[in-house]
Amino acid sequence: MTKEQKLHLEIEERLLHGVTDERTVYLLHKAHPAAAAERLAAHCSAETASELMSRLDSHYAAEILTQMDPEYRSGVLNQMDRVKLAKVFADMSHDDRVDILQFLQPDKAEHIIRALPAAEQTDIRKLEKYPEGTAGAIMTTDFLELKGNMTATVALEKAKTVAADRETIYIGYVTDEAGKLTGTVSLKDLFLADPKARLSEIMRTDVISVEVTEKREDVARTLSRYDLLAIPVTENSGRLAGIVTFDDAIDVIEQEETADAYSRAGITGFSKDHDHERDISFSKRMIEGSYMYPIKLRMAFLMVTLAGGFLVGGVIDFFEDVLGAVLVAAIFIPVIMDMGGNVGTQSTTIFARGLALGHINVSRMYHHIRREVTIGLMMGLLLGIIGGFAAYLWQGAPNDIPQIGLAVGISLAVVVPFATFLGFFLPWLLLKMGWDHAPGADPFITTIKDFTGLALYFFLVGTLIGV
Repeated sequence: MTKEQKLHLEIEERLLHGVTDERTVYLLHKAHPAAAAERLAAHCSAETASELMSRLDSHYAAEILTQMDPEYRSGVLNQMDRVKLAKVFADMSHDDRVDILQFLQPDKAEHIIRALPAAEQTDIRKLEKYPEGTAGAIMTTDFLELKGNMTATVALEKAKTVAADRETIYIGYVTDEAGKLTGTVSLKDLFLADPKARLSEIMRTDVISVEVTEKREDVARTLSRYDLLAIPVTENSGRLAGIVTFDDAIDVIEQEETADAYSRAGITGFSKDHDHERDISFSKRMIEGSYMYPIKLRMAFLMVTLAGGFLVGGVIDFFEDVLGAVLVAAIFIPVIMDMGGNVGTQSTTIFARGLALGHINVSRMYHHIRREVTIGLMMGLLLGIIGGFAAYLWQGAPNDIPQIGLAVGISLAVVVPFATFLGFFLPWLLLKMGWDHAPGADPFITTIKDFTGLALYFFLVGTLIGV
């Protein structure tokens, strides 16, 4: 076991037993912020985590907060003392501050902003005005700004002076007196240049930049395509407004497929970022969280299946006379139920994969459902013919009840397209309602499909045979 693993294990054991003494605080300080955030979320209530956070170094606490899942972070933030939160907030980068503010109660957010210096208050309010999903909304103003008439020596001295307050200083952005971007210069360029050389002589003028209104996905692709550490963001006038760093671009690229899909779904009450992050939160808590979360979530949906099982039993009981008169009908119950179940599972899998990859535009759900149901109708027709004919040859003809083949065939022809409809419609409905569709769709599909499929089958058997 590595030192890091031992550290994580000790943190987990202490948190699991509710030990929040100075030793726990010390261990959290030694862990990577992402690891600390993960273990706090898995083993602590928001109240306990906020108490621990208030005893951590403000800069380190800021890093942990930015690593937390949005749902959990919201609870921690609103439990934290305002004075401590203001100190933590002051140690965050400007773009992270804007993200964090979205999770605070309005009065608390305003209090935190007012605790900052006037210049930083203005900066935050400016960043908040940029539309969601644009370069302006994800950029930071913590960049190294230089002037063309500076010498390499002066530029290096400035970089050294402001380094602690900047998100990155590897690239300096050269602007004119009006603040317009004129070029870039790297630290390597400054170190290798003649100390007296002016930046206007050594800077690169073929600068790749984006505008504040450009879509964040396009910004991320541009930054990735040109292998940049950061990309400058300019206003329409050409004035430098901020930069988007590579780590923020990675987040955007990771979120792009599912975030766009969720946005097109029109899920109310959440931004694109929150929808994707919420889905990550669901998945992370299912895989890595406490045992109680997946148990509670899965049991809630499995109770639907349990209740559905009794309903299906009620259908069989209702058609007891049909079964009593035509015992052969019982042989094909698994065929009807299993075929609908498999088709429904196929459809939910196709829906989930298409949604994740951005192939399903859920605002055009009617189009996707129509296509899936059409496919289901064609498959149902084929399976109905094959299944009905097989049922006739196996049990219908030998027992002189050819109608059983017709009942099986029609039931399959109806159950299959109905299952494809449910396989697309129910996961979409759960998403619209803000529920996790992964464990939730199948129990509903199973219950509805089994109930309607068997009811139809027994009705057809009873009607066609005259029971």
